[in-house]
Amino acid sequence: MNREKRDLFRSLAMVSSMGISVVLAIGIGVWFGLTLDRWFGTKPWFFYIFLFIGIAAGFKNIYVIAGREIHRDDDSN
Repeated sequence: MNREKRDLFRSLAMVSSMGISVVLAIGIGVWFGLTLDRWFGTKPWFFYIFLFIGIAAGFKNIYVIAGREIHRDDDSN
């Protein structure tokens, strides 16, 4: 029972870190794009560019976290 709880908490932590990672990547991209738009007066352009960069970075983070977890499971078995 103790191992099952530990595995459950590990999975929960992994999913939580994925969600936080995606939200932060997109948030930072949006903030950076809005800041550049404000500085240069190019209203939507940098926002959209860095929004898509943030989305791509978020998915890359998911890929890295999932890959790390898969390798950890392979090593433990």
